[in-house]
Amino acid sequence: MLFVVICSAPFMGEFENALMDRGIEGYTIIPKVLGRGGSSEPVMDNDVWPGYSVMFVIFVESEKLGDLKGVLKDFSQRVKPFKVFALKEVEVI
Repeated sequence: MLFVVICSAPFMGEFENALMDRGIEGYTIIPKVLGRGGSSEPVMDNDVWPGYSVMFVIFVESEKLGDLKGVLKDFSQRVKPFKVFALKEVEVI
């Protein structure tokens, strides 16, 4: 499965460490993303909406899926903004 995770930038290191602690070592980081979501304040890195987020793109095989979901659940309960999009249909070429 492929996961796209938007995480508040100050939590990037903590999120990376949580992934590594669970043996999830393969991911890509897009270091600065801006935007607005349905249930969170805009994050535009300007005077009105300060701050930015980071994006993780994580591919995980089925045997690590439970480990990743545990990390995602923990962070989604305590970090804002934190959004997860799961893409079930992925073809690796």
